[in-house]
Amino acid sequence: MPDIYNILDSFPELVYIADIDTYDILYINTAGKKLFSEYKGRKCYEVLHCFTAPCDKCPVKYISGKKCHTWKYTNPHTGKTYLFRNSLIDWNGKDAHLCIAFDITEDENIRHELEAHLNMENFIFQCIAEMHRNQPYDEMFNNLLDIIGKFLEADRVYIFNYNGVTISNIYEWCKKGISPVINIMQNVDAHIIDKRIPEYQRRKCVVIKDIEEIKDTSPREYAELARQNTKSLITAPLFDKGELIGYIGADNPPNEKIESIELFFTTISYFISSVIIKENNEKRLREIGYIDTLTSLYNRNKFIEDITLISGTLQLDFGVLYTDLNGLKEINDRHGHATGDKALITIANAIVKAFDRKNAYRVGGDEFVVLCPKCKENVFLENVTRLKNYISETEYTASIGYKHSSEPCSASTIIRIADEKMYHDKRLFYKHKKQSVRYRYKNNMPPMFPTQETLKKLISEERFFLLFQPRFDTKTKEMCGSEALIRYYDNANVILSPMNFLPEMEDNDIVHVIDFYVFRHACKYISQWIKNGKNPKPVSINISHKTLLKPDFVENIMNIWYDYHIPKELIEIEVSEDKEYGGVNDILDTLSELKMNGFKIAVDNFGYRYADLYLFADLKFDILKLDKDLVHKIATDEKTRKLSASLAHICKNENIRLVAEGVENESGLRILQDIGCDEVQGYLFDKPITWKQLEQKYLK
Repeated sequence: MPDIYNILDSFPELVYIADIDTYDILYINTAGKKLFSEYKGRKCYEVLHCFTAPCDKCPVKYISGKKCHTWKYTNPHTGKTYLFRNSLIDWNGKDAHLCIAFDITEDENIRHELEAHLNMENFIFQCIAEMHRNQPYDEMFNNLLDIIGKFLEADRVYIFNYNGVTISNIYEWCKKGISPVINIMQNVDAHIIDKRIPEYQRRKCVVIKDIEEIKDTSPREYAELARQNTKSLITAPLFDKGELIGYIGADNPPNEKIESIELFFTTISYFISSVIIKENNEKRLREIGYIDTLTSLYNRNKFIEDITLISGTLQLDFGVLYTDLNGLKEINDRHGHATGDKALITIANAIVKAFDRKNAYRVGGDEFVVLCPKCKENVFLENVTRLKNYISETEYTASIGYKHSSEPCSASTIIRIADEKMYHDKRLFYKHKKQSVRYRYKNNMPPMFPTQETLKKLISEERFFLLFQPRFDTKTKEMCGSEALIRYYDNANVILSPMNFLPEMEDNDIVHVIDFYVFRHACKYISQWIKNGKNPKPVSINISHKTLLKPDFVENIMNIWYDYHIPKELIEIEVSEDKEYGGVNDILDTLSELKMNGFKIAVDNFGYRYADLYLFADLKFDILKLDKDLVHKIATDEKTRKLSASLAHICKNENIRLVAEGVENESGLRILQDIGCDEVQGYLFDKPITWKQLEQKYLK
């Protein structure tokens, strides 16, 4: 036996021999003695496994003859995992079992880490997949927190909004039997989490393994957590462009999972932040998309949505009023847009005084609608009379049309009749007026451009020419582009602006001739600047909606471009967002084709009549130009400033340049700089000038 002892003692692995009947330890080698010094006269299951009875996996019942039995076990005494190899041997004339224990702890730890890592990766992918499913945001977040809560075995998982002043629980999941706290955690003083903020700013998770740790340092937070029966928690910050906007957290997760949860929260918080940013952007767009920024009434988007909701049902005691401010263009031309804005606000205020604000809409530049559901005829007519009296007390006049039905009737019928009555009233107003540029009301004066041949003849006589309105960077004050503007000499050699002739060209379906004229000459001037060794900046070129609908539009544009072959990044195709000219929905394919061909797309007149939130989803454009009426309103109205700042934030996120038109003073410029506007144009910097003047003054 001494030779066997020497051999077994030389093994680095634990080796022991036990009686197969009594389980007494008969022998243990040197490596085993170092681990288990007290072994003499004791059972193997007591010494090695800290059990009071034979192991469930005891090999005695499995081994026989020369066969070996292998099994794995983590020893609670050493904290290590062993692979046991057992076999029968003859020990002093009787059967005994020999056991060799191989330490596989490191291998097991690696395996567990790999399994945990794989599980975490699968879990993160599951969460990301849930966030990218086509479903409402509330449903998505509720499903996501359910997945997270069950995986982490937490009592509660939640997302909080943080605005620097308060925190609010916006989404919450609770394990069965755990009471929700979302209703009581609204607009809570943000100072309650002051101790967390520095860690959040470093983009670190905050882990509290035992809330007793913060009892003295954060007594308010401790009291609130104790009230919610929170014993431990882990939270991770959420950011939007470097600004802390909230955090995601889990209450009472298992202590052994804290490390892995911290890794998960650090990863998933980035994805949740992106989803919340997208949701906030869409909320801002919805707000912008439903409110008229000048009058604070609902806009055309909201009007269309509301009448769509009631279009399929008959209405009882339903009244509709249309009103239109008379002579708005003349007011703007003679007294300026600020006076025109004042007139529109005056009419809007009169409507609000006579009717309920929640039913009033500005649906056009000077056109308003009031819907009066479930309103008795006498009340409706009294309100109409009040509106007329309020308007009569102002310096302005308005055309009014209205209709009420006490019998069941479709909303579209009532709306159509009220609209027709208003336009009848409008025609009476314009009957004895000079021709208006609002071609909807023009009288029977002879047209300036009756045919395409007439227009081409006038072009050949050089009666049309281009001016360029410079555009400037709000930060550097340097000229960064320009807008090409068409002008016309009439028979009396009076220069007319586009509003005096483009509506007629559109009416006669010949506006494409002048659009291609402008595009060709803009390309020609850019080419000349390059030949003269100048450094030209991008030129935006207005294209009519009707021109964009021409089937060969892109082909004609490309043919003109091939004649000059100038860099395409110097050309911006500018289209109107104004619904009166068709919006952009039916020209999306054309605009996309222009983008594919390398041209930049600018959206003009944003905020003039309404602001379409679908514009951002449907069209990949490069520049958004705020209408000058909206720009003037930004300078005087706090709500408009806030909405415009939100719009600037969205444009920044989408890499869209935001341009303000009609900037006339330094105070207005400072406000536009503050809200994040990128570029401006207007008389504060320069009036429209010739291509040669632009070259000499700005193109060095």
